[in-house]
Amino acid sequence: MVGLIVARSKNNVIGKNGQIPWRIKGEQKQFKELRTGNIVVMGRKSYEEIGHPLPNRLNIVVSRTKQFSGDNLLMATSVHEAIGLAQNDDICHQFGLPAAGCAKIYIAGGYGLYKEALPFVDKMYITEVDLVVEDGDVFFPEFDPDDFDLEIGETGGDEVKFTRTVYTRRKREIIYRRLTKADLDAFIDMRITHLTEEYLTAGKRPPEDVDLKGALLDYYGRHLADGTFVSWLAVDGKKIVGTSGMSFVEKPPYFTCPTGRLGLLSSMFTDPDYRRSGIATELLGRVVEEARAYGCGAVWITASDMGVKLYAAYGFEHNGNFMQYKL
Repeated sequence: MVGLIVARSKNNVIGKNGQIPWRIKGEQKQFKELRTGNIVVMGRKSYEEIGHPLPNRLNIVVSRTKQFSGDNLLMATSVHEAIGLAQNDDICHQFGLPAAGCAKIYIAGGYGLYKEALPFVDKMYITEVDLVVEDGDVFFPEFDPDDFDLEIGETGGDEVKFTRTVYTRRKREIIYRRLTKADLDAFIDMRITHLTEEYLTAGKRPPEDVDLKGALLDYYGRHLADGTFVSWLAVDGKKIVGTSGMSFVEKPPYFTCPTGRLGLLSSMFTDPDYRRSGIATELLGRVVEEARAYGCGAVWITASDMGVKLYAAYGFEHNGNFMQYKL
């Protein structure tokens, strides 16, 4: 579960001059209770305001410009990287947290992290402070209330009142369907985004002199037409949010593959705002079934670091004898 915790004024202010512009007895109680024993993700400015790692939880600080160190503290360069760390089994074990997928992750500000996390958080714990803050300089990002169910909780405070609310994201209606020729432009854009992300994650820059778009359009057009490539898509409304691909090839039959037919898995990518919701597993299952129906004896993939966990959980096994010769 990825949650977001914030308190905001009636005019949506969350900060002024680098500080929370109110002090109300009991207002931060829920903030402390939710995060204790879990994982809190915060930005550089939020961490510098606190000045030290919060106790009894794993702190992940997101910054592209500074490094911090301390007990129960990790660094990341984006919210997505921070969540990846928080969902790593080895890291959860190292810090005495529940297994990845069981630990609760809370985004604790500031504005940039809230904006980056808003498209995919499962819950928002928003304390509504009954106060108008003049000259506020940090505001909570706008969001569509129709995306969430609202639960109004307890009220507190003396001179200044506050009300606790919980926004729970409504389940997205994801549709799964096959790729068609009409989808190719969007599909190719996502493929290039995917490949670029892999390069950047590895600390490399993608080559600028390679025209992948034209080459991919030629490949997909030909192989969709002759049935040697198939793809399933995940679609939210009119937006493609997940892709998959299976190419079919033949080689001389052998004992463990008497048909000689093999499936080559590719194009497994999910929009970052839709990750951790089962889309990749669903897409993987659909293209594996396509390979089975085609008569393939095995499915091969060169897995990225991001994909190894997904494929291992599905049942893929490492082949220690695989070798490659680059031409």
